[in-house]
Amino acid sequence: MKIVAADIGGTHARFALAEVAPGALPRLGAMNRYRTREHEGLASAWAAFERDCGEPLPRDAALAIAAPIEGDTLTFMNCDWRIKRASLAADLGLDRLILLNDFGAVAHAVSVLGPDALEPIMGPVAPFPEEGITTVLGAGTGLGVALFRRKDGAVTIIETEASHIAFAPLDAEEQNLRDALAARYGRASIERVVSGPGLVDIYRFLGGGDWDETRPGDLWSAAIDGGNAVAAHGLDILVRCFGAGAGDISLAHGAMGVAITGGLANRIKHLLRGPAFAERFLAKGRYRDRMTRIPVKLVTTEEPGLLGAAVAFQRAFAD
Repeated sequence: MKIVAADIGGTHARFALAEVAPGALPRLGAMNRYRTREHEGLASAWAAFERDCGEPLPRDAALAIAAPIEGDTLTFMNCDWRIKRASLAADLGLDRLILLNDFGAVAHAVSVLGPDALEPIMGPVAPFPEEGITTVLGAGTGLGVALFRRKDGAVTIIETEASHIAFAPLDAEEQNLRDALAARYGRASIERVVSGPGLVDIYRFLGGGDWDETRPGDLWSAAIDGGNAVAAHGLDILVRCFGAGAGDISLAHGAMGVAITGGLANRIKHLLRGPAFAERFLAKGRYRDRMTRIPVKLVTTEEPGLLGAAVAFQRAFAD
C-alpha cells in the first residue's frame, strides 16, 4: 500500500511516497522539499507535491509536524503555519491520516534502524537497550527531543518538548550567554543555544555582529571549516552545551541509550566525538559512572522523519 509521508519542519516541508506492508521496513520514494516561507500553509505545499508527482496522491498519509500534537490548532514554534486538525483530512482528500510530532516520527525510525545506520559517538559499543528507554534528539531549526521504550517486545514512542527546558550554564561565559538570550527573548531555553539559529545568537553574543538569520547554514559552514574564528568559537560553545543538554535530558528520561540525529549533527560528528561533548555529557556528579555506560550513537540514515512517519502509519494500520 502506498501512502504520503511528510516531515513538516520550521524551515522545510518534506514529502515522499512510501510503500508500507506488514512485517517489512517501509520503502521511501524520492523526497521533495519545499521551503515553508514560500508557501502560505500545508495545503499549498501539499498541492505543490501533488503537482510535482504528476499524479493523484494516495488517500492515506502520515504527517510528522514540528509542533505539539494537541488542541484544535497545531501551532509551529519556528514558522507561522497553523493546521486545523478537525478539517485537515478532508482538506487534503484523505481517508486515513496520522499526525505525530516530528521527533516522535524520528523516534519511530530510530527504533527500527539497524547498526549500519547508527555510528558510535561515545560510550560502550553496544546496541540500544532491548528492555528500557532510548532518548532521541537532534538540532535543526529547533532542537527536537523524543524517546522510545522497549518492553516485552513492544515499542512505545513518547513525544516531548524537552528542548524548551531552561538552559543551564556551567561556566562564566555560558552564564553571560544565558543572560544575553534572556534579555533578547525573555527566557533562555536549551533550544536557543543548541540549534541552527542558536549558532547565530552565540555568534552575536561573542561580538561577531548581526548575521542574516535566514542564512544560518552559511555561518555553520564558516564555523566548521574554521574560516571565521568567532563562529568557530561559537560552535565550540554549542557543542559542549549539546553534550551537557543531551546528558541532562537522557538522565531525566532514565535512558540507557542516546540517538543523535539530523544533518547538522552529521556535519559536526568529528566534534561530537571530541572531548568537549563527551566531558559535558558525563559530568553528572554522582551519576557519572552511569553516564559512561550509555551508548551514544549518530543516526546516519537520510530523512529519518519521513521514514518514521511511514513506520508510525504501519504500526497503526498495516500491522
